[in-house]
Amino acid sequence: MRISTLFCTFLLAVVATFAQRNHVLRNDIHTLRTKIDGNLASLPVLMLGGKDKMRVGFDRMSHEYRRFFYRVEHCGFDWEKTPDLFENEYLESNLTDILIEEHRESRNTNVQYTHYAFSFPDKDVRPLVSGNYRITIYDDTAEHPEAVAVVHCCVAEPLVNIGGRVETDTDIDRNGEHQQLSLRIDASALNARDLREELKTVVYQNERWDNAVWNAPPTHVNAGVLLWQHQPRLIFKAGNEYRRFELVNMRMPGMRVESLRWFPPYHHATLLTDEIRRNYLLIEDRNGTSVIRNTDNLDNETESEYLFVHFSVETEPFEQADVYIDGRWCDTFRQPEHRMAYNHERGCYEGVLFLKQGYYNYRYLVRTKGKEQSETAPIEGDFHNTENLYAVMAYFRSPTDRYDRLVGIANIKS
Repeated sequence: MRISTLFCTFLLAVVATFAQRNHVLRNDIHTLRTKIDGNLASLPVLMLGGKDKMRVGFDRMSHEYRRFFYRVEHCGFDWEKTPDLFENEYLESNLTDILIEEHRESRNTNVQYTHYAFSFPDKDVRPLVSGNYRITIYDDTAEHPEAVAVVHCCVAEPLVNIGGRVETDTDIDRNGEHQQLSLRIDASALNARDLREELKTVVYQNERWDNAVWNAPPTHVNAGVLLWQHQPRLIFKAGNEYRRFELVNMRMPGMRVESLRWFPPYHHATLLTDEIRRNYLLIEDRNGTSVIRNTDNLDNETESEYLFVHFSVETEPFEQADVYIDGRWCDTFRQPEHRMAYNHERGCYEGVLFLKQGYYNYRYLVRTKGKEQSETAPIEGDFHNTENLYAVMAYFRSPTDRYDRLVGIANIKS
């Protein structure tokens, strides 16, 4: 049987990017990526019964072969495992543990690594119902399998129409620091008794999980149509455009790179020191993504080098708060190396990341200790004209259903 899925996105965007990020659980695993049609998406979206596939790849820092496999779980809209579904109800597969067969050793690099990859769905596994899916990757080489990474994806069955707009004339300020989202969902095709109870929504801004809005109540419901107008919970701080740097040639510094040096056994790239942004900066960014690339741009997955990249941003120290390096390519708040340290002699925060060469978008987030949500304002600023992508996901569960169905997705661009 030929197994297929179709990438699903609605409204104003062509690539779906969402908030649940990929998680690396072991320090010898790097550059965990999920793509559809070559486009990086930390939470890819597939259509139930479609043709497209999600491509998952990662590197292990050695040429020694390890036997990796993955398991698939169905989750509710809150990303908790669905307790009332058996595996054969949400997954067509003869195997619970699916072996990752594709692996290639790095070539012409100082740092040795092996690149592993697989597609979902494939000949061994196919989703049977819509909803959220969590894929956990295990190392089976040891006596007991060890989880090394987690990726997330969604399978959609488009049953509702989602529309919306982003306004800078908010209930807080006008052309200031915020953006407000208005939504309209036509759910008349659903066999619903009470849409306020049976339909749930999640709204993400630039795939950030820390300020995602879970199930904000609609302001109006009439004849199967739900409206969110002047909903205070859908007001977001606007942020600023991402910063960027490029390292494709290991013999000379690239964009925003001050120096490139060799300290055996690793290359070290020092970026130009960043400053606090006092104004909106109009630059063309890639919404926080990274692109792995080398000079020849031939086999980027196995011929791109790893190196240490040194970041710094000049500012006064923040009391009871931490500064993090952030981008769509990193799991910021789970990996302690993304937290920066303050250098009092230089008057700046400093951080070092072990990265694969290529093009990167990044920014600095400030997180007050004890709080879940991080802030862009202290370093990047908040400006109403920032280009942001808002992902709206609609889930439906009737009283007779045993799982949350993903019935609509829309990307709304400011």
